[in-house]
Amino acid sequence: MTQISNQEIEKTLRNSECLISSIEVAAAYERLAAQLNLHYAGLNPIVMVVMNGGLIPAGQLLTHLTFYHRMHYIHASRYRDNEGTNELDWKFKPDVSIEGEHVLLIDDIFDEGITLKAVVEQLGKEKPLSIECCVLLNKEHDRKVADFDVDFVGINVADRYVYGCGMDFHGYLRHLPGIYAIKEEA
Repeated sequence: MTQISNQEIEKTLRNSECLISSIEVAAAYERLAAQLNLHYAGLNPIVMVVMNGGLIPAGQLLTHLTFYHRMHYIHASRYRDNEGTNELDWKFKPDVSIEGEHVLLIDDIFDEGITLKAVVEQLGKEKPLSIECCVLLNKEHDRKVADFDVDFVGINVADRYVYGCGMDFHGYLRHLPGIYAIKEEA
């Protein structure tokens, strides 16, 4: 990933708008946690964070979860140098058996779903009882992969390049508490 200058980052921030405030994001985390708490009560799932984007949503959600769970992470990507490829690149595979387990994947955004679908298909080969996906954002467009959807969605967002809450701008700005996008030209 190419490093960009502080000036470029600051210019991006000046030319961006907040699409979803930190207050709205916090409310979405609370709604998601309530749904997950009902769904997973007594099931003791394995919660797997999809790195890197899922780190912040998972961290925010975990403090609200009331069901017993075990934590692990995976790291898989279809992106190299910000360009999408058709090949799933496992940077870190699960280091725990998921056979006969309920698995909850937490990620930042459901965009086209190519990567997440490939991850679910690969994990499904290990015979878990269930695999379900939770995302903070669902990007609204008609380019989703066929025969795949996520199970828990915090907020729907317009089809724009967004960053914050785990999503990055060239590797930066994942830490922002709201969801931002570069302003559209009038």
